[in-house]
Amino acid sequence: MSEPTPETAPPKAYYELHTYHGTYWLCARRFRTGREAMTAAEQAAADKIGQAVRIARCIEHPGYGHVGRTIVYRAVEGETVVDPSASLLLPEVPETCATPADLRADRGREAVIGVLGRWLEENHATAVELLHSEALAVKLNNAGTTLQGALQKVAVAQASGTDVPVQKRYRELVTLADAVISELHGESRRNPARALGPGEYGRWCAALAEGAGGEALRIAQYRALAASLADCKTWLAKLDRLGALAEDDLPLRDVVPLDAIAAEIATMPGAALELAGPGADRLAAIGALIRLHAGQVELPHAPGLAGIDALNRLIRAGRCPRLRSAVQKRLLVELGGTVPLQSSAALWNLAQALHMLRDRMVEAPPLGDDQELRDALELRALRGISPENVAEVLSKAGRSPSDRLRVLVRLADLMPYASSKARILEFAVGTFSTEDLVREATGPKGDRAAAIPKLVELHRMVTGAEIDAEAKARLCGELDGMLGDLIRVDVLGAQGRSFFDRVMQLIRLCSACPLPEGKARRLATEAVGRAVASQEFLTPFLKRFSTDSEKKQALTQLRDVLVAAGLGRSAAPTEAGG
Repeated sequence: MSEPTPETAPPKAYYELHTYHGTYWLCARRFRTGREAMTAAEQAAADKIGQAVRIARCIEHPGYGHVGRTIVYRAVEGETVVDPSASLLLPEVPETCATPADLRADRGREAVIGVLGRWLEENHATAVELLHSEALAVKLNNAGTTLQGALQKVAVAQASGTDVPVQKRYRELVTLADAVISELHGESRRNPARALGPGEYGRWCAALAEGAGGEALRIAQYRALAASLADCKTWLAKLDRLGALAEDDLPLRDVVPLDAIAAEIATMPGAALELAGPGADRLAAIGALIRLHAGQVELPHAPGLAGIDALNRLIRAGRCPRLRSAVQKRLLVELGGTVPLQSSAALWNLAQALHMLRDRMVEAPPLGDDQELRDALELRALRGISPENVAEVLSKAGRSPSDRLRVLVRLADLMPYASSKARILEFAVGTFSTEDLVREATGPKGDRAAAIPKLVELHRMVTGAEIDAEAKARLCGELDGMLGDLIRVDVLGAQGRSFFDRVMQLIRLCSACPLPEGKARRLATEAVGRAVASQEFLTPFLKRFSTDSEKKQALTQLRDVLVAAGLGRSAAPTEAGG
């Protein structure tokens, strides 16, 4: 059996341990299993290696020369703030570019995007196009001091902490830039790039592959694609053009360049907004990125783009791993930023938006598995829960304590993560007390027992809400405690009423609104159980019926009422008190 080639080799899975060092993540070790990686991560955290550690589940795609990473564990030391755009350094990959080939590689293109991102965004160009298009390279070179400023920035960063003088590194980078432009000039004179139309790309690549291969073939493909995209003035137009070139039966060799350019488009800030449509807010843009990751782009504002439909099919077939990785990275930047998701900062809108985003990411794996994305979403929620925002919500909730409690619990229920739920419910402390709830429900007659149905209803609401377990236990405990006090003092201990009347009032209250599980229910059950077994209750109860059959039927009905109210079991009281 022949050895698999990069075209046929299956994806390979493994795990990486990364440590954070202020501005970058360093890949420390690789492991075959997640358990081995977790043990190493715990040890690295205990040894305080870096300010944070994380574990990445990696899928290597040999034919693409790409590794997709999903962060499955992350631990941050103290108050460390991790830059969502921090780069990952791999020890076997050189950190400096010495030749045009280095600059065209993944690390080189990432560096180009890092320092020329604004220029690329303004010109709707990707790093791949810039490095393979004579026209774009000349345009950049003639753009005042843009290129010189970018090279100076890179030189300072690369010379920092080394013995290499900044000016020496700067001159090396200028020489490198000149070499790239010279290569592009030479290639353009020898073999001018031709723009390709729909249905041409596959045949053109097949014909070219007969006489060229390897890096030469890839450069020719990128040059042709750059020429094909040259007249596209928007990111959406570029994605549509790429999709139009992507026939369904393209070999992996020809899909890789399409995926690489689409991935770089996805990293651009304006691409998501264009996918979302005119006037879209940040929330819509993030939703558009999630749909792009899933290959489910919908464009009601730009119907009839057949290329986008073809790109969707390519993504859903799992043939765009770079694009999906780029979307994950862009999502992390968008969620970790400070730009509001919507024009309205109302907490209700934020909670609904975050809940929707969490659900959509869960439906688009591996987005929902990525710990960094979950952390970014959670941080968004926590940043939005300020005293001012909570006060605004409560100001519209009504003046009664029960209305304020209902609003806080419903809002906490809607928040997507335990920490944000708990933060919301912190505001319940001091916002109301159980005594306030009782006074609200007492009414003009001052009958405190009338508060029992309201407290039961609030207890049910809290119990059924998806909120922090500790906060839920505390709120339910306070409500249950007050219910017990009302039953003991204001029902069973009411002055001026007979024992029979007090027990019957408790039975009626519990029949109308059965008590929740807890101390109050146990108190009521024990009190009613003792009462219906005593003559002090049975004698006045049975006195209202004349015949034995009526008394027996009444006792059976009483038993059914007690069972339905949660106050009794199957045994019925008898005339003798048994």
